[in-house]
Amino acid sequence: MATYTAYALAARDTNGVLKKMEIERRAPGEKDLKIKIMYCGVCHSDVHQIRAEWEQPVFYPMIPGHEMVGKVEE
Repeated sequence: MATYTAYALAARDTNGVLKKMEIERRAPGEKDLKIKIMYCGVCHSDVHQIRAEWEQPVFYPMIPGHEMVGKVEE
């Protein structure tokens, strides 16, 4: 399967510090879009998840953010 390198800001533990990291993504499939993310919001839900404040498993590194604005590349 084809992949490409992307960059993300990730939390590595509960301290909440976000640091740039490289991640491998699968290439977009026939029914996918590849979006260049230009802006991403981090809301209170993301902060609670990073800090492991909810009673659910937490896995690191964690890339928060689910409210994005970008440009379709392909």
